[in-house]
Amino acid sequence: MSSPIPPLPHVLVATDDPEARQQLAALLDEWHYPHILVEDGVSALRFLTHPQPPGVALLDADLDSVSGLQVIHSLRHRYQQAQTWLMLMGREASAGGVQMAAEAGADDFLLKPVAASDLRVRLRVAERVQVLTQRVRAESEAARFHACHDSLTGLFSRESILKELFRETDRVQRMKTPLAYLLMDLDSFSLINLNYGYSTGDQILRELTHRLNRHLRTYDLAGRYGEDEFLVALPGCPIESHLPMAERMRQAVLDRPFEIGKDRVLVSASIGVAQSMGRSPLVVMREVERALARAKLDGRNCIREAPTNNDPDLALPESNPLVMRLPDTPSGKPN
Repeated sequence: MSSPIPPLPHVLVATDDPEARQQLAALLDEWHYPHILVEDGVSALRFLTHPQPPGVALLDADLDSVSGLQVIHSLRHRYQQAQTWLMLMGREASAGGVQMAAEAGADDFLLKPVAASDLRVRLRVAERVQVLTQRVRAESEAARFHACHDSLTGLFSRESILKELFRETDRVQRMKTPLAYLLMDLDSFSLINLNYGYSTGDQILRELTHRLNRHLRTYDLAGRYGEDEFLVALPGCPIESHLPMAERMRQAVLDRPFEIGKDRVLVSASIGVAQSMGRSPLVVMREVERALARAKLDGRNCIREAPTNNDPDLALPESNPLVMRLPDTPSGKPN
């Protein structure tokens, strides 16, 4: 299957010479390049510093107000603009002039008056270079994404979410804001893998991720912490709000069965909850893991909260029997 042909780039033409401007516009029309015509360097800069700038720019060295060379230098060194292929047009192609243009950041040099055959070749070179650059950039971004995200769910990997938690904790310490940790584990998930196969288990984990994402804010952090464990960090979530959020997450798993072929399988989850209070993520993770272990020991399909004060017997209201606060005593984690 052949790759789709990329669209022709927009071309910015910046020259105060009416005859040259008309000639270049006619050629670009003939070759079906969309284009923009401006007469001075200030206008050229305005278009080229736009969030979506033209793909190619033909800049006259003799522009009014700001010369083409100054426009190029400003784009490359002040604005760090690297998206546009910049061609400087000049009346002389001396070695010193071409070197100066290259040092300013020009990608190419065109001799005026511009020959049609010369311009056509240069534009095609610019297109090919940009296509390759975009491909490399996309592959690089994909590699960076896969390096820090779980390949199955698209959530942060275990290592990456811990790094994010250290960054978020630094912000919490500066701003004195709350940060809640929620660690969720699917109950008896190994039986699903055993009875239906690992591909079915993977399908359930992907669907679970979609369900969780619908309950998370854009700035919440979520990662796959283990095979069937999910860690969520809720910035700005106070103590009175993180338990209702944990309950919504638990219900997100239980609100409807997972479709497995002709079967419909109900899956439950246990959740441990802890508050950061600006402490090291390693300390808080021990607490939230211990809270999750207690939820497992207490029969699964429930929420347990790590202690947040010195009262070991503090419990939540009995109106929600699925949620209770842990006494501050050591406990092992069940298999």
